[in-house]
Amino acid sequence: LQSEEWQAPDEAAEAPSPGYVQAAAARNLMAATKAGIQSLEMADSEALELKDMYPQWSEFVNKPLAAGMKVQYDSKLWKVRQDIGAVLENQPPSVATAALYEEINESHAGTLDDPIPYNNNMELEQGKYYSQGGKVYLCTRSTGQAVYNDLADLVGIYVQETDG
Repeated sequence: LQSEEWQAPDEAAEAPSPGYVQAAAARNLMAATKAGIQSLEMADSEALELKDMYPQWSEFVNKPLAAGMKVQYDSKLWKVRQDIGAVLENQPPSVATAALYEEINESHAGTLDDPIPYNNNMELEQGKYYSQGGKVYLCTRSTGQAVYNDLADLVGIYVQETDG
């Protein structure tokens, strides 16, 4: 310890403030939660309430995303529909990439009194009601995958317009 390579500091290092210690601990806890949130089982409605805890889509550009993972993009929460070997920068979650991502929306009962707002990137479920453009539609046949057409274009195929 007496070598030229090491010298005792002239004064002891100042201890961090209690506020800094608390904030640093909170930051570390948030980082650990974000890293592990994908492994936690929860309903989409619960995940939506914790949207800010999910990673940003941009963090996965040129990296893989597994089916079922959730990411944030454009202030929305999206679920990955199928494994993606490498996320491409020019293919963010949107209607154009409906085969890869599905937007998670607020929960609605899907009844005539509480129809699900349709966003042109959703799987439709038989027996549920959906709303778009001030009109309400009843799904008469499940789509089995996300569809992106306006509901008015799906009348007679997957939905029927209601008087609601």
